[in-house]
Amino acid sequence: MKKISKFLLLAVLVIFASCQKESTEDQALEERQAELRFDKDGNVVSDGEEDKELIFNENSEILNDNTLMNVGMSNLSTGGSVAQVYNVIDADRAPNSNDGQPISNMWWSITGTDYDSPSSYYSAVNDDNMVFTEYTDGSAHLVGTTVSGTCVVDVDVWFINKKTWAEWQAIGGGHKKEGTAGDASNSEDMNFYVIDETRSTLTANGGDCDLTGTFGLTQRPDPNDPSTPNFGAHVGPGGANYDSNIGALGLSTWGWITDLSTGELLYIMDFNFRLELDEEECNDCIGDVTDLTLNWDWHNDYRVRVYQRYENTWCATKIFDSVVGANENFTINGANADGTFGKYVYIYVGNCYYTKIKTNCWLNIGPGYRRGVIEVVSGHSSQGGELCEYDPPQYWCWWW
Repeated sequence: MKKISKFLLLAVLVIFASCQKESTEDQALEERQAELRFDKDGNVVSDGEEDKELIFNENSEILNDNTLMNVGMSNLSTGGSVAQVYNVIDADRAPNSNDGQPISNMWWSITGTDYDSPSSYYSAVNDDNMVFTEYTDGSAHLVGTTVSGTCVVDVDVWFINKKTWAEWQAIGGGHKKEGTAGDASNSEDMNFYVIDETRSTLTANGGDCDLTGTFGLTQRPDPNDPSTPNFGAHVGPGGANYDSNIGALGLSTWGWITDLSTGELLYIMDFNFRLELDEEECNDCIGDVTDLTLNWDWHNDYRVRVYQRYENTWCATKIFDSVVGANENFTINGANADGTFGKYVYIYVGNCYYTKIKTNCWLNIGPGYRRGVIEVVSGHSSQGGELCEYDPPQYWCWWW
């Protein structure tokens, strides 16, 4: 009886180990299944996953270097590569912290004069703070949540047209210095942005909200009104005007909360917070992939073309076209208006489709991820910054 039990246990272990091994091998096979093979005519054999719905038109072979934008969208920043990622830290509102102004990162005014009403100030809760990301093309993105009582506001705000103090002055811009840190700051140390009202929103939900729903956000004072100052959004040492930490990196800006449909000005608001450099060297893929450096892991040179869907339609737009040498790296950048690739990038070798890479972060790609002879060396995602090394999923088979 004991021998039979031992035999059954051994059989279970063999089945378990075999199943786990086969699953791991299947994963490796899936990642390398597009390794270069050639048909009888010398053409590269594809991975069999080509999207037949992808449309190639007269514009598809024009190299898209982020200049092919729709009419009326030419002022939109594309995001570009991530330059720096910061965590938002609530400011302590000095010197007004003793006048009812709590530690916070945003002021949403209902009356326009309720500076000392604690309920008009919003702050981070636990570790659920906002993230401020700067991009190499002079844009920046503030995203996350901020809370007042039971009112939770989802912040999705874009900033564009980054300028130095000299450049900002040249277009009539000013520096609004106020509060403890702000009064002690130097204009020359600041960079200046403008809120991009075309894609900035605040979404409020919860019982303590005076109004719920999704609202637009525009710069205040109006940078295009010559009768008002142009303060924009300033970022730099002492940038969180109302804070006691003189010289600490921060941001302040002023805005109008608007009706998203009509553009009607509803409420005034301020952002006032410190910025802390995100010390993490990498992160999971969050949002969408914005750029990838790829390695051509093959012993011969070939012409490589890479396409993506234009603005997430089914129309192909070319984002890379060059002869790539053995073991050579090459970089591709997202061509959508938000600087991303969308769902996939499609890789053609010679004249034929070869393989595609999923770039919408549904798959946590990163350095080490492979599709045949294409390997990811580095990259960034729109909300996570630098991609961490790829960790293949593990599949296990259980005997019940």
